[in-house]
Amino acid sequence: MSTRLIHRPARATRPPAASEARIIEAPPNLPEGKAGNIAMSLLPIAGVMSSVVMMTVVRNSQFAGLGAIILVVTVIGSLTLVFSQRGKAQRTRRTQREAYLAYLEDLRDELSAAERERRERAEILNPPSPALYDIVRDPARLWERRRVDGDFLRVRVGTGEMPVRDLKIAEQGSSVLTPPDPFMLNEASALMARFRTGTELPLTVPLDRVGNISVIGPREDCLRAARGLLVQAAALHAPDDVAMALAVPGDRLADWEWAKWLPHLLDAEQLDGPVAARRIAPSAPQLARQIGAELRRRASYAAEVRRGLSDNDALSMTSRMLVVADGHGEDAVDLPRPDEAVGLREMGVTVLHLLEQRVQEPGHVGVRITVDGDQVIIEDLREQEPVIAHGTVDEVSIPFAEGLARMLAPLRLSAESLTDAPLTGPVDFAKLLGVDDVAQLDLSHLWAPRGERAFLRVPIGLNDSHEPVLLDLKESSELGMGPHGLCVGATGSGKSELLRTIVLALAATHPPEDLALVLVDYKGGATFAPFANLPHVAGVITNLENQAGLVERVHASLAGEVKRRQQVLKDAGNVADIGDYAALRASRRPDLEALPHLFVVIDEFGELLTAKPDFIDLFLSIGRIGRSIGVHLLLSSQRIEGGHLKGLDTYLSYRLGLRTFSADESRTVLDTADAFHLPPLPGFGYLKVDTSHYDRFKASYVSGAYRGPVQRPDDEDSGPLALPYDTFNTLSAEDDADAQEPTVRRREMGPTELGVMVEQLANAAGTVRRIWLPPLPDAITLDTVAGPLDVGTRGMQLAGRRGPLEVPLGLLDDPARQWQSQWYLDLTVAGGHAAVIGGPQSGKTTLLRTLVLSLALTHTPQEVGVYGLDLVGGGLAALSGLPHVGGVAGRVDRERVARTVDEVRNMLAAREDLFREHGIDSVDQLRGLHAAGRLPQLASAEIVLVIDGFGALRDDFEELEDDIADILQRGGGYGIHVVAGMLRWNDVRIAVQSNFGTRVELRLNDPSESSIDSKLAVTLSPDEPGRVLTNGKLFAQVALPRTDSLADTADMGAVLERAARTIRATWSGEVAQPVRVLPHLLEPHLLPGPVAEPQRVPIGLDQTRLEPMLLDLFQHDQHLLIMGDSECGKTNLLKTIAAGLIERYSEDELVFAVMDPRRSLRGAIPEEFNGGYAYNAKLCAGLAAGIAGVLDKRLPDDSARLEDLEPGSWGGGPRIVVLVDDYDILTTAGQEPLEPFLPYIPSAVDIGLHFVLTRRVAGASRGIYEPLVQGLRESGSSALLMAGDRGEGQLFPGVYASWQPPGRGVLIRRGQSNRLIQTVYSPA
Repeated sequence: MSTRLIHRPARATRPPAASEARIIEAPPNLPEGKAGNIAMSLLPIAGVMSSVVMMTVVRNSQFAGLGAIILVVTVIGSLTLVFSQRGKAQRTRRTQREAYLAYLEDLRDELSAAERERRERAEILNPPSPALYDIVRDPARLWERRRVDGDFLRVRVGTGEMPVRDLKIAEQGSSVLTPPDPFMLNEASALMARFRTGTELPLTVPLDRVGNISVIGPREDCLRAARGLLVQAAALHAPDDVAMALAVPGDRLADWEWAKWLPHLLDAEQLDGPVAARRIAPSAPQLARQIGAELRRRASYAAEVRRGLSDNDALSMTSRMLVVADGHGEDAVDLPRPDEAVGLREMGVTVLHLLEQRVQEPGHVGVRITVDGDQVIIEDLREQEPVIAHGTVDEVSIPFAEGLARMLAPLRLSAESLTDAPLTGPVDFAKLLGVDDVAQLDLSHLWAPRGERAFLRVPIGLNDSHEPVLLDLKESSELGMGPHGLCVGATGSGKSELLRTIVLALAATHPPEDLALVLVDYKGGATFAPFANLPHVAGVITNLENQAGLVERVHASLAGEVKRRQQVLKDAGNVADIGDYAALRASRRPDLEALPHLFVVIDEFGELLTAKPDFIDLFLSIGRIGRSIGVHLLLSSQRIEGGHLKGLDTYLSYRLGLRTFSADESRTVLDTADAFHLPPLPGFGYLKVDTSHYDRFKASYVSGAYRGPVQRPDDEDSGPLALPYDTFNTLSAEDDADAQEPTVRRREMGPTELGVMVEQLANAAGTVRRIWLPPLPDAITLDTVAGPLDVGTRGMQLAGRRGPLEVPLGLLDDPARQWQSQWYLDLTVAGGHAAVIGGPQSGKTTLLRTLVLSLALTHTPQEVGVYGLDLVGGGLAALSGLPHVGGVAGRVDRERVARTVDEVRNMLAAREDLFREHGIDSVDQLRGLHAAGRLPQLASAEIVLVIDGFGALRDDFEELEDDIADILQRGGGYGIHVVAGMLRWNDVRIAVQSNFGTRVELRLNDPSESSIDSKLAVTLSPDEPGRVLTNGKLFAQVALPRTDSLADTADMGAVLERAARTIRATWSGEVAQPVRVLPHLLEPHLLPGPVAEPQRVPIGLDQTRLEPMLLDLFQHDQHLLIMGDSECGKTNLLKTIAAGLIERYSEDELVFAVMDPRRSLRGAIPEEFNGGYAYNAKLCAGLAAGIAGVLDKRLPDDSARLEDLEPGSWGGGPRIVVLVDDYDILTTAGQEPLEPFLPYIPSAVDIGLHFVLTRRVAGASRGIYEPLVQGLRESGSSALLMAGDRGEGQLFPGVYASWQPPGRGVLIRRGQSNRLIQTVYSPA
């Protein structure tokens, strides 16, 4: 069936304004008569009294006669006065009644004239049914009623009496004593009753958003009334304003066959074969499923209005739907709603239920129509007081209705007539582009060079005149709309689809050489995801919400591209703009790189500005210079506030305003509230360009299913084609009437027009320069970054090896230069030391692991030796198997930690000597000499000390802090490097911080503590372990220490151990110098004997240099004070010292005095050396006194000559060595058995007196102040502090007792640093 477009002109017959309420003045309260004043009342009394006095008191006949005369006159005057007052009241009542009746008569004439005028106009506005044929033929009257008209969907059903105006009698001021005049009140009431209702008027039924309407009566009568309502509505209301639907069982279809011809029942969005589907179904539930999409859209918009997202008046702008449910004889069935919280009235749906009895009505009815024969009663139940009208139903037969429906069937409202209604149906994108089949694109034609006016100009939809709406991105000087614009649309307005349309239109009509795209979606990413494979796309950026790092990266990428384009124009010879550049490249400089226009679309830019306010400066910069460098900006958002633009609005020359949440938002975009009043259908909007262009449009729909080529009419006319046109849709005729509504929303599957076009464009040309590279991966392996691996003479090595100590650690990202590559940590610059700072679980240990593994895979053990202090977690232990690793010390192994530091310090000292001996002046020279084999003393040319948990040094290894600081200060110049991991920068002393020239930061607990850039540090997320902020303010991803290409963090320890074993197996040379530690059992034969050391006694092994520790008792040490608790080996040491002295000296040179309360030294001293043995305090006191006597003789007396007073000479006799074991036992209970020695301790060295004394650490905090011990300490005695409780405090300067293995202790010597030694074990 062919269709004919109807132009709807401005309405000629305007509906009358609603009659205002009219107040009839109340009749006055008329009095019955007046009583007069007081003088009138007293006059008769005074006359009677005076006459009585004159006749009785005055005894004179003359006065008696005068009194009688006065009496008569008084009586006559009183009667005259009474009658005159009553007559005046009657005259007054008559006069006011005549005036009020005249007022009523005038009002009757006025109301009668208004009634005649109303009747005449009503006959025109609501014509009888036979006149509808003329209405349809009259273009000025057809479908004349608009949605905003007062009589919209107020439809005639017959003629009769109905309320026409509100007439009331004013409030009366009457009371019981002064009632109103009944006659006048009756006249006013009769007037009010006469003109409150109109007679012989068209009876109209309100159908606009009423909800449920019941039509009750015999079936034929109900059908006649329903037919009358439908034909009246169909003739006076356009299908775009009022949609109709029928729920009619199949057995009653004959009564409704005529309605299928009404265009109001056609659903343009659904097809039934080659024609539009009819909204006709056998039942209300089936009808709801058929029009489900329409009902959901209406419910969704109503919910938005309820939430305040749109003004309540917006509901009046939506189209209405009139549903007829023919359930006569059965209980009414409600039309199912998609949202039970949204009623039919809010959805703009009215349902007419045809019922036999009133008891069959639905639960809530807005209007009730009762028909019986030709009589009808209409009750409007929406107010508290129902409004009732009654009369005669219009006669509308089925043939009459079908004839009218067939007249309307081919008619459609023209586009230009829809000034207040949306365009119907989707806008065909292919037709806009002039493409027959989107699956067969002719890119040679589409991408052909475009003229100056057509360049960057694309269709985006149709306006109300069905003409294409063009978006021109060129600048205004080139008669364009751009280069920058703003797009705002509320949820469901079709904003995302419009952006897709713009992007696809540009890509389909411009080759990548002319146009590049950057698509940014702050939330989600579904909008631009289909465009990822387009050759035009320089970046699709999505899911930025709660991703501060990505937001920062977007800013850097766009800012970098702006700078790059400026530099390209400058390098080409200071070219003015991109147009001149293109002309230069096309004519004289074909060698220049292509510089396509860049179209940047940013969806939800408002939230992007909130996340990073610095974007406004970038947008302003693009707004100022984007024209010249070819950058076009389209900012899009759901909501917009004027303050968010912050001056940017001056650069946004074109505005795309779809339906907004509020009128204020519409004014911000368009300077009018029009966008707020747009219909609640996706795709409708306004295009505004300055003040020169303002057009309403509907955007094309590119995400719809691909349905094949556009159908073109054949050249050959095959004649008319006749098809069956059933009442029910053919495609749904086979559906089960009782089928349940599916619980899952059905979606259209298969390829879309967008997908089909993108698939063809994807491989049609080379891609543009990538502005947005993929973000750094969450995990990547070391061999992926710097591989592949190769096995050769250097062992297993990475192919990505560069210079010495340039270590590949991961992937570095420079978004400003659109560049990603390997990240190398260079330990040869900035002092040679690096600090790795990061909070817990940020990836510090992983970075250090990767560093060590990368060193091993890029250097040989001869080039680099690695030593580790693993003070947190134990993550470095797995690396100990590498041939490059000399040792890894854990936190609990304090001895090995200290030994590792000592080993590195020894290497530093050795290098200082080598530099001095060989005249080396740089580390580069050191490497060269070592590689040439001229420095065999060095196992490795360079050393890397890796410390995981630098903060633990201050807390648990305070004694090593100064040593580490020394290595940091001096090591870099001698090829010794420190890489330290720490929780925060303050873990390093301020004086030492400057030694870490290279710093990398992972996620910090407090980003404000960042020493690189606190703003960038904030963007590091806990969800991205291993993400690093480098010194250059760039981000990098640390590679996992794996060589199997599996980016998995599981079981990393075992993987590292396997890698270490593999690397060791492929290396055949020397390994790094191992860290030597003190043995737990030191045997005597490992120490030098009397021949090598004829005077000094070796007592143990020094941890620092792993060299013998020699006791020089007779020279440097003088005395030895040994402190240690039980089982620490102090008694064994006494025996060792005694045995060593005996081996080196004869009995003439040496004698021992042994004080042994526990008798553990019994037999240790040979008889010839034994000068005395005491085992209790009394014997010790006697022995001490005897020795004191001998010592006293060794002191020079007063007669000695000066030349005989040689230092260290006591005249003769052996040296006396006093061995005291467990001295604390001898001094219990305040005893001082060795008190006789006190006077001789200061001059002991001169008289040959030496003490070797042991005591427990327990109680030493008090015992060190015992006179003998204090005297020995003050004389410069050496001391050995072995195992004990730290709680005793500081027993020597800076030295605390601690638990040590047997034989282990700290040696404190005058003029030397404290050293940890392992004493020799001398078996009994």
